[in-house]
Amino acid sequence: MIFDWAQTFSTLEGIMGFLIFYLIFLVLMALFLKLALSFFSKAKHKEFGQIIITAFIITIIYALTFLFLGGWLAWVIVLIAAWLIISGRHHTGFLGAIVVTVIAFILFIIISILLVVLFGITLFIILI
Repeated sequence: MIFDWAQTFSTLEGIMGFLIFYLIFLVLMALFLKLALSFFSKAKHKEFGQIIITAFIITIIYALTFLFLGGWLAWVIVLIAAWLIISGRHHTGFLGAIVVTVIAFILFIIISILLVVLFGITLFIILI
């Protein structure tokens, strides 16, 4: 059935597990966005609280889009919405928002590889 994932919310443990997973994901996303935004001297609202709000808005749009759509169309909608949100909230411009997203993703990959090499920890497992 299409709403099998909703059964995880049937228990308090399921709800708390989801909220903890979401909080970890949100903090990681905001951390990498903050690192990527630090490369832009013109960017505004670079405080961590502002970036958490940006990450929160992006994840809500992501969740709602993938709730009703799927496949490539959903990814295109989410990416364009994320770039518009980053561009609007942080004054980077649309191309700057694309660059911020690419830099954040590259930083995520580099740090993930370093954690695997140094400690045997993988961030990919957290996000999958």
